Amino acid sequence: MPQAALRLALHLALLVVLVWMVQEAVAGADLVTELRDASGRWSLYLLLLSLCFTPVTRLRPAWRVYIPLRRVTGLWAFAFACVHVLVWISLEFAFDWRGMWQEIVGNLFIWLGIISFALLKVLAASSNRKAQRWRGYQYWRFIHTLIYPALGMALGHYFMAQKLPEWQPMLLISVFIVLLVWRWRYAD
Repeated sequence: MPQAALRLALHLALLVVLVWMVQEAVAGADLVTELRDASGRWSLYLLLLSLCFTPVTRLRPAWRVYIPLRRVTGLWAFAFACVHVLVWISLEFAFDWRGMWQEIVGNLFIWLGIISFALLKVLAASSNRKAQRWRGYQYWRFIHTLIYPALGMALGHYFMAQKLPEWQPMLLISVFIVLLVWRWRYAD
């Protein structure tokens, strides 16, 4: 399958996920909580998936044809993070900036989410060829190592936001640690 077709298929699949997520939230008991939580989780899933491309292609060199999907996956992760933030701002707080600020001040997990989102914005804005040429490949590559602190903070945000310990944040953190160890050991 040509790369353009693969990218299109991935875009369509993730658009279907987004539409399905909104439908499920609308049909559920608590639209705001369901949509906020689901969009945040999907952003984490996609960020972790985007980090898996390099290790997988090292194990299976024939799969290098799928590397261009890493960018699509990362951009969709940012799109789901945008939905997460927009739901929090518009539906949960109805643009009550004072109320949001009061919520932010006392909660470390919200600070982690804000910083993570800011880093993801930088990554999304610089994820094109023009940005790569603008400052040079080495600078661009350095900027894109921000994915590690961004994802670490996002996982911390998710873990701290849970009212009860759940298996899913721990599983995602474990996958992230495995990816970090792999990166430390095998990355060029």
